[in-house]
Amino acid sequence: MCGITGIHLRNANCDPAVLTRMRDVLAHRGPDDADNFVEGPLGLGHRRLSIIDLGTGHQPMATADGRYTIVFNGEIYNYRELRRELETRGAHFHTQSDTEVILALQAMDGDAGVARLNGIFTYAIWDRERRRLLLARDRAGIKPLYYAQTADGFVFGSEIKALFESGLIRPSPDTRHVAEYLVFRHVAGPENLFSGVLSLPPGHTLAVTEGRASPPQAYWRLDDLPKPFAGDYGAAVETLDAALSDAVRRQMVADVPLGTFCSGGIDSSLVTALAARHAGAAVNTYSVGFAEQGWDESGFARMAAEHCRTRHHEIRVDEAQFAELLPKLIWHHDLPLNFANSVHIYAVSELARRDVKVVLTGEGADELFGGYPRYYIPRLAAGLDRLPAALRAPIAALARALPDHRLRKLGAVARLAPEDRLLFNATNVGLETVRSALQQAYAPGDWHFRRQSIERAQRLWRDPFSAMSQLDFETYLLSILNRQDKMSMATSLESRVPFLDNEIIDLARSLPPVFKQTLRHRKRVLKDVARRYLPAAIVDRRKSGFGVPLALWMRGDGPVSRLLDRVASSTRLRGLLPGIGLAALVSEHRAGAADHSEFLWGALNLGLWLEGAG
Repeated sequence: MCGITGIHLRNANCDPAVLTRMRDVLAHRGPDDADNFVEGPLGLGHRRLSIIDLGTGHQPMATADGRYTIVFNGEIYNYRELRRELETRGAHFHTQSDTEVILALQAMDGDAGVARLNGIFTYAIWDRERRRLLLARDRAGIKPLYYAQTADGFVFGSEIKALFESGLIRPSPDTRHVAEYLVFRHVAGPENLFSGVLSLPPGHTLAVTEGRASPPQAYWRLDDLPKPFAGDYGAAVETLDAALSDAVRRQMVADVPLGTFCSGGIDSSLVTALAARHAGAAVNTYSVGFAEQGWDESGFARMAAEHCRTRHHEIRVDEAQFAELLPKLIWHHDLPLNFANSVHIYAVSELARRDVKVVLTGEGADELFGGYPRYYIPRLAAGLDRLPAALRAPIAALARALPDHRLRKLGAVARLAPEDRLLFNATNVGLETVRSALQQAYAPGDWHFRRQSIERAQRLWRDPFSAMSQLDFETYLLSILNRQDKMSMATSLESRVPFLDNEIIDLARSLPPVFKQTLRHRKRVLKDVARRYLPAAIVDRRKSGFGVPLALWMRGDGPVSRLLDRVASSTRLRGLLPGIGLAALVSEHRAGAADHSEFLWGALNLGLWLEGAG
């Protein structure tokens, strides 16, 4: 796990000093080693976090004949199998690293080789003979890769801040995406809140020649569905059990100490249980809690750790620590934070880094196996549509007035068109509040990437549950993975996600929806696997979502509230939100007249980001 960056100029040679600045702004991603490769207009920089082949895995790495040179960020879990096959085809290896396997695969199979990799990765390979640079990203988008095309050339990096060190592009906010950020807390697709900066889409490669990038090319698509699972429900449970065990075992390969993040939820607890079975000694587990008892779930984490006989470590983050860390973590994230619990993931990563270099986590299970209660909402809303109008309106109004946020959301989306029920499924921000704050009406054609994703999903799937699952895989899950990568790598910790192993992705997408979610069960097949390894109290607990007491903190007079007051009065933020005053929303929230914490969290992050965005 590392940080990579590079530059390919059109009419000048690469300046090694510029490349070094780009590389070293990513030092937190790779504190163990650093080096550059420069050849005329081309420069590749690498910061290494040594995980596999500690002695001979130095990068940039070249083939023996010097034709191909690579910088690589990530881990390839099937590299040993690929290495054995490549050796039978005549390849010779000089290291034990997965990096050299990627080089050999490129040399033998060309660009098509990337489709055979099972892992978390981004990489850039320079082909000296063809004078061509190839970039690639894993199929789920677990590892980030950003780039910018300018008149002077092409620049890329694991984090956006590296691009700005090149001098080819300067930080400039793209105000077109502010509404999308405030509603969804992230910008979907290749664009973001920085003008001119793009991310390489998951499952894609991109070729650069003479400093100009061609359009990204897909080597894997969500639209290409695997063959439907052929067995019955019992066979699905058995198959998933074996596949998850294999995925965890594969992802435990490391030449350094390894642990797990164990929140006490079903996903991370199941990963922990399987890791404990494969480990030769007690696994280190890590959790984070709150000082506020109503939000603290450390007891479930301790229950899982005790059941799995791990060495458990936990930390608590109070409001003062939260407020102090927030600006620093926005810098690490490059963009406004999506999730308030990003702060806690950073804190628990910092705790884990004292003992280990690698952790396994539980991301991806909810999107693949139907874990979100909000997935019920479009189906329930469709049921309301079948009622007479005289009953439908008052029932929806009653739901909007109830204290349960899920029922309030049902009441809100019941008024929307079916496509908009899918579009707004992953947000709790009121559209009217955003419209008022921006003095800008929401147009049905806005947010094209999300709309196109919905259209593709609806063509593939007849049921709204599967369509939402696919939409979340392309949008919401990417924001979760970006959070996990940036917060863990800020502490030089590698995080791995067994639920997003290639085989698990394919298996989950092959299962019929009824195996995953019914009106009575969420994550049905996954829970039945988990029952074999975990106490019922963990498997059957109500989903909590790792919440943060933002509403409580914003109503008080503590550090978060004071930070909010300062940011809400900033000139730059008011310039983006010319409508309804933030101060009025803050006052209404503190008076208990409404809960605006979701919107205020977005505005707070946006304001702090603007302070450092140039």
